[in-house]
Amino acid sequence: MLRFLMTSAAAVALSAPAAPLHAQDALAMRAVRYYRTEGGRTLVKAFVQVPYSLLQPTGSGPDAVMVYRISAKVLDSNGMSLLPEAMSWRQQVPASMKAPNASGLEQMQFAVEPGSYRVEVVVEDSVSGRKAQGTATLEGYAAAPATSDLLLSPKMRVADANDTVPQPGEFRAGNTLIAPAARLRITPLRPQAYYFLEAYTPGSQEAAGTMQVEVLDAAGKSWFKTASAPVRLSDGGGILKGQVDLDGLPPGRYMLDVAVTLDGKTTRRSAEFEMAGLDETLAADTARVTQERLTDEGYFAGMNEAQLDSAAEPLVLIARNREMNTYKSLSISAKRRFLTDFWKARDSRPETARNEDRERFYGAIAYANKEFKVGRGRQEPGWQTHRGRIYAKNGVPDDILRRVPTGQAPPYLVWRYTRGRPRYYVFADRSNIGDYRLIHTNDNNENGIPTWRDILTEDAVRDVGLFLGVDFYGSTGSNPGSGL
Repeated sequence: MLRFLMTSAAAVALSAPAAPLHAQDALAMRAVRYYRTEGGRTLVKAFVQVPYSLLQPTGSGPDAVMVYRISAKVLDSNGMSLLPEAMSWRQQVPASMKAPNASGLEQMQFAVEPGSYRVEVVVEDSVSGRKAQGTATLEGYAAAPATSDLLLSPKMRVADANDTVPQPGEFRAGNTLIAPAARLRITPLRPQAYYFLEAYTPGSQEAAGTMQVEVLDAAGKSWFKTASAPVRLSDGGGILKGQVDLDGLPPGRYMLDVAVTLDGKTTRRSAEFEMAGLDETLAADTARVTQERLTDEGYFAGMNEAQLDSAAEPLVLIARNREMNTYKSLSISAKRRFLTDFWKARDSRPETARNEDRERFYGAIAYANKEFKVGRGRQEPGWQTHRGRIYAKNGVPDDILRRVPTGQAPPYLVWRYTRGRPRYYVFADRSNIGDYRLIHTNDNNENGIPTWRDILTEDAVRDVGLFLGVDFYGSTGSNPGSGL
């Protein structure tokens, strides 16, 4: 008997964590087993790596996507399906994610009784109809094993008080957040391999022993071996995990072997991984960084804390009331998550890989910092000036009126926006040093100066009114905040 507990699709994983397929019609696939005392069942987590080289985009341009369907079934030792029909779901990713060695990772989780099983998965491209197949065999535990199977990962982290939610592609085990891989692929730039397994003790007993990690090549030669480390398990068992840095390991395929000795009995668990070559890694890493920076996660991933804070600071211009109140108290990883979520919520075109709204905003901030700074020496950032603030929020004006000093009137500017809700902004440089400040607008979210007409003088006010088509001295202009 089989019971599906969950089926989920992980987010896109680019080249570094994934192994390239060595046959076009095969999927990299792995099933990892865990034992659950409740009912003596085997919990299976199955991971399927989908190569984007299999997929054909729906078109070209920023709106193009890749769409595929995943079908999975579980067969017993007699070839009988344990489900009335195959599990099937659809996945869609932006076409811009297609790059050398790029892939996505699909996850399944289910429970089985003791016995032999085969998991079969088919991935079909919705455009070309091309298919790729993968198979994994497994045995349901007849009794509690000493340990679970070994899971390798390119990234593993401990959740903290401000960062408890798994990111796309991760799952949580206790206080550990894990990014799984169907077959781990490390590189000279990212040579760390993380390992994870569960250990079980019978009944309510405690157990003590050691754990040792070794890396072997295909010929059985040992390339790396740790010293035996003490382990102690509480009642019923616990989690064993760690990290090895394999910098300097030659390119090739290897086996990572974990030996767990408890009460004098040794259990070995192994998993295959690959070390990529340097030239291939450098080329793939350049493509990966370029593609990843298009996404909200990738944009903030490479920033240190000072850079994250600089990216967060101008968000007060567009954030909702009190939305930024908790930002400063967050850890650096939580700050990245906060900024990513902030912009995902404001992505008007989530079907594309890039967030055009984020790009437009930070482009406007960069322009404002360059063009609207005032004075010399210690200067406020350009986005904090009146013109910079309006530019960052609204973008390039559709029409601009520029006037030099005339008579008693100071230099002034009028920005008019005709797209969306019509709005205008009148700025005056009363200091004659380029410090243009907002004195009048019909934008209810901005404040003008009630005496703005006195500041500009009547001739200048009529000039502004002629440009905007507003009579500021007639019935339309009696209210300083009146609109077009």
